[in-house]
Amino acid sequence: MIIMEPQSTRIPSGRSQMLRSQETRARVIEAAVACIAEEGFHAANLARIADRAGVTTGAIQHQFGEKAALLAAAVERGFERMADAVARVPARSLALEERVAAFVRGLWDGYDADHTRAGFEILLALRSDAAFRDRTLGFLAGLRERLDRLWMGTFWDADIPRARHVEAQRLIFTTLNGLALERILLPEMPDPQADLERLARGVLAIMKEE
Repeated sequence: MIIMEPQSTRIPSGRSQMLRSQETRARVIEAAVACIAEEGFHAANLARIADRAGVTTGAIQHQFGEKAALLAAAVERGFERMADAVARVPARSLALEERVAAFVRGLWDGYDADHTRAGFEILLALRSDAAFRDRTLGFLAGLRERLDRLWMGTFWDADIPRARHVEAQRLIFTTLNGLALERILLPEMPDPQADLERLARGVLAIMKEE
């Protein structure tokens, strides 16, 4: 009888260390977001984030260096999730009016998540930090390009000039930015459904304008 030796399932030490590092980074980012979402930006000091993440402040500094780098990573995670929420909207097969409404709603769902709201608070609080601003502006430019591709993929059949697409997107983002800020300042704000419906009608009017 030939006895087969069981294959080892042990992860190589280098890869194991990398995975632990990734898990620690993710846990710290989640803790930072939770602190900001629940108590505001100024409550998110390293000690509180470390306690919530179950790590030491030294571990955070080892992973991210300065606190601003951690906060930049939190901004990136939040807005990436917002774009992911839009990408999951199954809108391509719908009529134009329904597609616009689905896109607006999907984008707002991403805006209204804890990660995105925390990202807005961080951006406002650190807007005078040059290094942070340079990093996040580059990231946000790439995010804007991704959202534009999602938009054009959703409205591929809209026979309108490129400038009209840009105008419609501009209306969406300026309106949702305002609603997101209101949500931060007034957590118990009224249900924005009526605002979203008005926004969708305005976008549709731009796209149908002769």
